[in-house]
Amino acid sequence: MNASPVVSKYLPAILVGFLVAFVISGGLAFLFSSAGADAGYLPMMVGAFLGVFTAYIMANLAGTKLGKSATAEQKQAALAFRPQFHDRALLIVYREGFVGKAAGMDLSVDDKFVAQLKSPRFTAISVSPGGHQLSMAFGGLAGKQNKPTLEGFIAAPGDVIAFRATMQMGMMKNRIVVERIETDDALVARLTPMIMIAPEI
Repeated sequence: MNASPVVSKYLPAILVGFLVAFVISGGLAFLFSSAGADAGYLPMMVGAFLGVFTAYIMANLAGTKLGKSATAEQKQAALAFRPQFHDRALLIVYREGFVGKAAGMDLSVDDKFVAQLKSPRFTAISVSPGGHQLSMAFGGLAGKQNKPTLEGFIAAPGDVIAFRATMQMGMMKNRIVVERIETDDALVARLTPMIMIAPEI
């Protein structure tokens, strides 16, 4: 009988968590016994805590994948704020901030997946004129802890539209904060040191 998709998705995290708990518990027990001290339940408690913590972190990253970096030419064109075609617009989305920086945030435009961004990363895509919906969400266990967000925008031929995404911690769930940014020299300076992720559309 095959494991459910959910179990299969988090199985590596669970197995590594158990391994960490076993190694830490055994190592601490050996150290205490070698010193002639009675550690009681301490090694098992420390091992269990670190095992659960490790599994939790790995489960949060379960939806994260390695995105393909853009070429130097793609990045140069994006930083020049130059749409690929004269009758289209350029959409730039970048992510900053420390909260959840290692978890990949999925970007979609009009329900079509564009790229996944860690922090700090950015991507740039060509969009047609008209109204669009930009959505941002997390996969893995991180998706359960972060509210997805949706941002509408209207593009005209030749427009360059930029959005900045950051994470804001909440009591029950974190929130993705999106703000529109001026496409000026300050934005170029901010994006230049970042890795650009090549869009998949």
